Amino acid sequence: MVIKALHYSTNYDLTQHLSTNHCLIMDASGLDLQDVFGLLRAGSTPSVCSEELARRISSCFTSQTANAPAPSVTHTDLMCLCLTLTESIISRLTAQSLPRDATMFYEDVMRRLFGEMNLMAKLVSLLRAQDKLVSHLSAKCMSVYIINDIRISGGSSWMWRHACAEVFEKSVSSSELDSCLWSLTAVIKAVLRGDTGPNQRDVLTKLLSGLDSSIACLYTNLLTPDTQEPHKREPVNLSKTMCEFFDLLEVLSAARLRYGVRSSVQRVMFVESRALLHVVRADVEYLVKKRVVLLLKRSLLRRAGEDWASAGVGLESHEDPGLTEDMRIMADGVLQEVTAGWLKEVPVKAQASFFGGNYDVSLGGTQKDDVILRAVSLILLKSLEINIQSPPWKGSQRDIDVCGYLTELMSFLQRHGTLVSPDAHSCSWVSVVFAEQDDDMMESAKTLIGLYLYQKSLSCSDSGVCVWGCNPHCHFILLLRSLSFDHSVLLDFLISSETCFLEYCVRYLKLLHEDQTAFSSSCRHIEDCDGAERRTDPSVQAPSAVSESLDVVPCTRSSTGNDVPRLVDYGSSDESEEAEERVPDRNSGNTETDSGRTQSGMVQTEHASDSLLGKVFVCLVDLRIAVTRLHNRGLFPYNPTALLKLLNSIEHQRNKLS
Repeated sequence: MVIKALHYSTNYDLTQHLSTNHCLIMDASGLDLQDVFGLLRAGSTPSVCSEELARRISSCFTSQTANAPAPSVTHTDLMCLCLTLTESIISRLTAQSLPRDATMFYEDVMRRLFGEMNLMAKLVSLLRAQDKLVSHLSAKCMSVYIINDIRISGGSSWMWRHACAEVFEKSVSSSELDSCLWSLTAVIKAVLRGDTGPNQRDVLTKLLSGLDSSIACLYTNLLTPDTQEPHKREPVNLSKTMCEFFDLLEVLSAARLRYGVRSSVQRVMFVESRALLHVVRADVEYLVKKRVVLLLKRSLLRRAGEDWASAGVGLESHEDPGLTEDMRIMADGVLQEVTAGWLKEVPVKAQASFFGGNYDVSLGGTQKDDVILRAVSLILLKSLEINIQSPPWKGSQRDIDVCGYLTELMSFLQRHGTLVSPDAHSCSWVSVVFAEQDDDMMESAKTLIGLYLYQKSLSCSDSGVCVWGCNPHCHFILLLRSLSFDHSVLLDFLISSETCFLEYCVRYLKLLHEDQTAFSSSCRHIEDCDGAERRTDPSVQAPSAVSESLDVVPCTRSSTGNDVPRLVDYGSSDESEEAEERVPDRNSGNTETDSGRTQSGMVQTEHASDSLLGKVFVCLVDLRIAVTRLHNRGLFPYNPTALLKLLNSIEHQRNKLS
C-alpha cells in the first residue's frame, strides 16, 4: 500500500526499481524494510532489535546533505521508503493501535531516531532536497512527529520552528518553502482538530510565538505588488507557494476565531487585505486567484476552518475584542477596491473546473464557475453589512451607497451570464447564483435584509429596490417557489445546523409582520415578470410547475405533485395521525387541529387561489403546524417559541391581504 502511494507520487515506476534493486533495501542482517511495513500493519515486530531498526532507517539519510548533488533514483526511492516507514510508525503509535510489546518496540525505535541519532536535523536538511517528493515526505514525517510530541509533552521542536522561520524570512519560492508552509499548516490543523489533546489555546500561542515576524515578512514579500514582478518568470512555482500560504492564513484565522489566539501575524491578512485582493490581477494561475477569493469569503463570514476543525468547539468561543475592528478594516478595503473597479478584474471561467486543473468540465448544464460567483457576491454583501453595522470612522458621517455597490454586483453577474433573460426578475439573482449552495444562499438572503433596511432608512422609500436586486420579500417568495412551496423543506432547514436559516427566517418574518403591503406588491411584481417572460419565450414553463431538485439529495413527492429536496421524511411515525391531531398548540394558544384547519378560510385559499400570495401563506401555516406538532411531542431540537409567535402573528393578519 505504501509502495503504491509512492508510485503515484513519482514520475517513475518505484515498484519496479525496488524489485530490480532489491538488495539495496536489505542489509547484511537480512532486514527487509518493505517487510517491516507488513509487520507494522499486522502489529508485529521484525526479528532485529529496536536499535538495529533505528540504525538502518537513520543510515538511509546520512549521505544526503544540503550541498550534495541530487541522489540517484534508487537512493531517492530508499529515502522515500524510510521516510514513509517512519511516518507510519509514528501514526500507529499516535493511534495507540499496536499491541503492548509492539508499542514498546517501536517507541524505542523512535526515541533512538529522534534522540541519539538526531533524525530531526536530518529531516530539516532534507527539506532542501532537489527532489520535491523527498522534501514533502520529510515535511510529513516531521509534522506527525511534532503533533505526537505535542500530544505527549505539550512541546514542539525548536529546531523545526527555527528552520521554518528562516525559510519564511528568505521568502524565496522553492520546494523548501512549500514544505515548511505545508508542515506548519498541518500541525496547526491538528491542534485545531483536537488531535493533540486539550489546552489548544496555550499550545497555539506557544507554537506561533517565534514565527510572527517571519510569516509577516513572507506575507509582504509574496503579496506586495512591487515584489510580484520578479516571480513572474516562474508562475507555476509561485502559484503552488501562494496556495500553500493561503492555507496557512486560513488556519491562522481559524485559530484566532475559535480560540482567541491573537498575534500580530494574524492581523496582517485583515489590515493588509488589499494585498490579497490584488492577487486577482497578478500573473498567477486561475487556481490561485480562486483560492484567495475563497479565503476572503471565509474570513468575512467567519467560517475559517469549518470543514476540518473540531466540531466540539463553537465559533467565537473566546473573546477577541480586536476582531470586530479588523473585520471592519478588511470590509472597508473590499469596498475601496470595488469602487476602484475590482469586480471588472475578477476572472470567471466560462465553465467550472475541478481539483485545480485546467481542464474545463461542464456538469448539469453549468456554463460558468459558480464557486467564484458565489464567493465574490458574498464578499461584497458581507463587506457592506459590516460597514453599515460599524460606527463611523473618526467622526465621519458618510453613508454607504448600498444601491451603487449592488448595481456594480448586478453588472458583474450579468457580464458572466448569470441573469440570462432580460425579462427575469432582478431579485432572482440570489436563487440563480446560490442555487447549489444552501448555506451561502441563506447567508446572502439574511445579509440582504439588513442592506434593504439600511437603504430604506436613508431614502424612506423602497422604490426601485428590485432594480438592484435587494428586495427581501422577492427573495423569500422566490425561495419558496423554488421549493414548490413545500413546508417540509423549510422544516429541514430549521432543524439543520448547516445553514443560518433559523436566523434568516426569524429576521424575515419580523419584516413581513411590519410591512405586508410591500410583500403583496412583490407577489404581484413577480407574477408580472413571469407573465412577461412567458410572452417573450413561450417555451418557458410556469414557475409554479418547475422544481429545482438536486440530484445529490433524496427526493420525495410533495403535496403539490413536484419532486423537491427532502432531508428527512417526517411523514413516517410510530404514532397515528389521529393522535397528533389531538395535541393542542400550547405555544400560541391555538387549539386548532389538522381536521379543524381543513374547515378554515386559510385552506379555502389553499384550494381556491393560485396566487403567489396565497401559496406563501399556506406554506407558512403548514410550517407552523409542523413545528408545533414536533415541539409538543418533544421532538424539536430547540425551543421554537419565538418562531411560532411570529408565524401565528402573520397568520392572524393574513385576511388583510386575502
